[in-house]
Amino acid sequence: MAELPAPQQQTLDAIYKAYEAKAERNHRTYLGMSTMGNECDRALWYAFHWAHEPEKLDGRKLRLFETGHREEARMLDDLELAGVTVHRVDPATGEQWALTALGGHFRGHMDGQGEGFEEAPKARHVLEFKTHNEKSFKALVKDGVQKAKPGHYAQMQLYMHYAGLSRAFYMAVNKNTDEIHTERVEYDGLVALGLENRARTIINCPEPPARLHDDPTAKMAWVCNYCPGFAVCHGGQFSPRNCRTCLHATPAEGGWTCDRFGTLDEETQRRGCSLHLFIPGLVPGEQVDADPEHGTVTYRMPDGTLWKDGDAA
Repeated sequence: MAELPAPQQQTLDAIYKAYEAKAERNHRTYLGMSTMGNECDRALWYAFHWAHEPEKLDGRKLRLFETGHREEARMLDDLELAGVTVHRVDPATGEQWALTALGGHFRGHMDGQGEGFEEAPKARHVLEFKTHNEKSFKALVKDGVQKAKPGHYAQMQLYMHYAGLSRAFYMAVNKNTDEIHTERVEYDGLVALGLENRARTIINCPEPPARLHDDPTAKMAWVCNYCPGFAVCHGGQFSPRNCRTCLHATPAEGGWTCDRFGTLDEETQRRGCSLHLFIPGLVPGEQVDADPEHGTVTYRMPDGTLWKDGDAA
């Protein structure tokens, strides 16, 4: 007897493809405060400099992220049901609460602000909402957000710092059981200033910072294998050509500038130009010569051959 054909899931495939089609495929133009939980400075620098292709997520993951965003609205409703006064948007703009620092290159977006909590009725709090799977949620309940989710803790410290608030209210939902965990987090100026200084260093660093792990096969380096910059960092792959991977461009107050063409708008940064020269730390070879007159830099590649950057121009 012939085997039955595998069941078709064409409609499901269409749903996932629709999520992929509408997804934003460009890097952020700034270093996100929400990313500072990543312990690798190099990974953050890569993202800020668009040094690898934007991470491409499949439709299932994109839908999962949307579930988290939709849950935020429900948690705001939950707080209002409990008598908390919730400020969903910034009254000055009518939009989501936005925080900007370090010349506009360091930004974050709060889920809201609120006051009237049973634990501290008068204090205004930063609101931060997250969804967790079962394992993550259990660790959160057991150890608290600072230990279990240091990235979320760092995010709240920065939000409090730039919003001028001394408390944050962290609300987490178990996606498996709908159980809720809440914590009040106190502002720690030393932590916030340390994170700010780290961000400033990453933004102003002209070359990629040191690798978190030199050997990606080491047991402690398992996280490297999930990094979107792995092929550039460890695989000898060239970065894309754009203004942010070019040694002529640097972050400046309010944007980016080129030592040849001046101020660079976002479209120009993404497009780049024919005079592009890679930041040396992004070339998988050793620099052996530079010719300022002709605008070229020569590298010796791992196989011993010489490659001249800028020669095509």
